Amino acid sequence: MMYVSKSKYLYLFILLLYCCLGRSAEVDANQVFKIENIEVDETADTAIAARDQALENSQKEAWNLLVSRITLPNDKQKILAISIDEIKSLVQGYEVVREKISPVRYLANITVAFNPELVRGIFLDKGVPFAETPSLPILLIPIYETNGVSQLWENPNPWRDIWKESAFDNSLLPIIVPSGDFEDIKSLSASQAINGNLSQFGAIMEKYDATKVIVAKVSRKFDLIDNSLLLEITIRLHEAGDYDETIVDVIKVSPDSDLNELMIAGKKKIMKSLRSAWKKENMVASGVKQRVSAEIPIMGLTHWLSIRSKLREIGTLRIFDLVRLTREKALVDLWIMGSLKQLQNALQNKRLALYENDEFLILCDQSDITPQICNEMKTNSK
Repeated sequence: MMYVSKSKYLYLFILLLYCCLGRSAEVDANQVFKIENIEVDETADTAIAARDQALENSQKEAWNLLVSRITLPNDKQKILAISIDEIKSLVQGYEVVREKISPVRYLANITVAFNPELVRGIFLDKGVPFAETPSLPILLIPIYETNGVSQLWENPNPWRDIWKESAFDNSLLPIIVPSGDFEDIKSLSASQAINGNLSQFGAIMEKYDATKVIVAKVSRKFDLIDNSLLLEITIRLHEAGDYDETIVDVIKVSPDSDLNELMIAGKKKIMKSLRSAWKKENMVASGVKQRVSAEIPIMGLTHWLSIRSKLREIGTLRIFDLVRLTREKALVDLWIMGSLKQLQNALQNKRLALYENDEFLILCDQSDITPQICNEMKTNSK
């Protein structure tokens, strides 16, 4: 007579339960469609009227910010001009903090959350491509060159000061600027940043949890025609695989502008260029879904539930079907909008990676403790 312990019965029951519940749609964890910290200050005949006007204006402002976040500049006008009633119909909820009320005035900070499904629907109906995949943070190293000398941590470095003055970030691509503390100074010099390869950025990238680093060097120049001030910008992008791209640009503003205004213009141009490039790489233009099958090596049920939670937070992953689950692996069908490259970008943001095997795709957790096959895949991909 075969004997099976109670613990094994329990484990088999849980596996069966999660196989039955394996078909999963996206849960409400997508922060892309949430716009935070909208400041409102409205005055009206009564406090109630002021509050109503503030809530309406906050939803308008949130919609404008969301459209700017997920579309390219040339496309956003096609979708911005919808009525306030249409905007309200897309709102899933809002949260009010730091509220102050007087008899005729209303002040608050408001967070507005939009319904992802409804927002995607209206963009697709109007034929407006959009991107909703966030990037991992990019570390930006600001080098200021003057009189042939490159400065990074030394003062003055007005270029670094401009980058440290970061306003509210409404982007899919967050940019981090090092604080310039002793650990940063010890990890990287200006000459290493300019001439180095990816390995020399290892320590500072690890500190700021970044997978890409951009060296943005500016040099102050003068126009040969009118002797007006201009800024020469050299950008080098380093990421996994030692991929390196150099972009040289020149920023010129009105002759009466000072160096600070010139650097602000340079910063805006760099940010716009980087963010547009990321959105173009992750654009969704159609609601058509394609199926991708993958095997996920796991280390037990808890590990699987952690990975499943991460998958549920990926917007372009519309549905995933759990085909089979054992102690060592899960077999899933992923239904995605967009390309396989876009899925890989989205997975990277959740510390997951997709590798190609001879027979099938393998999806791996990138945590410190992973199955041996994932460690081998990660090593071979470098």
